[in-house]
Amino acid sequence: MPTENAMAARGRPAKVLSSKDLLELEQFLRNLDFLKKNQKQAAHILISKQDYELDEKDLRLLKVVHREKIKFEQRQALIPQIQIKQRNKQPLLANEIEILQLLEKEQDQDTFFRLDRALESYQKIEKAALDNRIRLENEHKRDILNKTNKELTEAQKKRNAENQLKYALGGIVLSIWKDLQIKTDPNNLKAVEYRIKNSVGTVKRIRNSALFKEAIAMTQDNEEASRLFFLALDALPTYNINQEEFHKVLLKKVRKSQ
Repeated sequence: MPTENAMAARGRPAKVLSSKDLLELEQFLRNLDFLKKNQKQAAHILISKQDYELDEKDLRLLKVVHREKIKFEQRQALIPQIQIKQRNKQPLLANEIEILQLLEKEQDQDTFFRLDRALESYQKIEKAALDNRIRLENEHKRDILNKTNKELTEAQKKRNAENQLKYALGGIVLSIWKDLQIKTDPNNLKAVEYRIKNSVGTVKRIRNSALFKEAIAMTQDNEEASRLFFLALDALPTYNINQEEFHKVLLKKVRKSQ
């Protein structure tokens, strides 16, 4: 029957030692060549008492020793890793060399505990190195993410600027169409596009005409040149050639030349 300790360490869930945990702990202590003081006390409790006879003090001690068992087994698991490095002729750290040298010695009590302390130090160094690698990897990932976010942000800014420009231009076109009382069919926006392109093309041709260039040369002002250009066009019908209005003669001549 599992034995539970109702009291939990502050901030830590209560650890419940099952009968299986207690049996494994007893076997672990029996197999150790040398025991520390609290391990000897735990071994005596496990041998002399049944599970149901364990009091709160006993359970507190057994939980401590059980945690030490787990840590000891984790440290022992480091030994094969170091030996593999040695066999593969990989460069060894100073504490790895120390551990290998201790393993070669006769395992008396002093060597046994020296080896365990060396493994504990090595484990802390390995954990610190691992934590540092994880930190560097996380920083690298964070830098990449920040760079990507920055690039996305710049792209988003560009898109936002383009959308704002489209919105503004659309507003300008609608305002012009309203002032000119031009009806717009939402289902035929191509007509709007054609009308704008046609207007822009016409203005471009006017500005490239000899008449407008001459008006620019005379006035040195775009607005004044535009006014003069259209005044000249309006004045054409007032001139006659062979008693025929000049603009009609000109149009006939241009048409025949095409």
